[in-house]
Amino acid sequence: MIKVSHNLKLHRIKAGLTQLELARKLGVKERVITFWETGRSDPHIEQAVDIAKILETEPKEIFPNMFSN
Repeated sequence: MIKVSHNLKLHRIKAGLTQLELARKLGVKERVITFWETGRSDPHIEQAVDIAKILETEPKEIFPNMFSN
């Protein structure tokens, strides 16, 4: 099973964004993105939806456990 941290990093890189750029778009500090991408913490569901919009994908593609049927 692929972890959220791995999914997030892959989608961010695919979108051509740095951690800092994603952090600025979300209104969080860069270290928050680092924590999410290393599995130290997970975003709240509202943040997950915003992340998916920014990365132009569906939330369930990055966060399958949060958005399972």
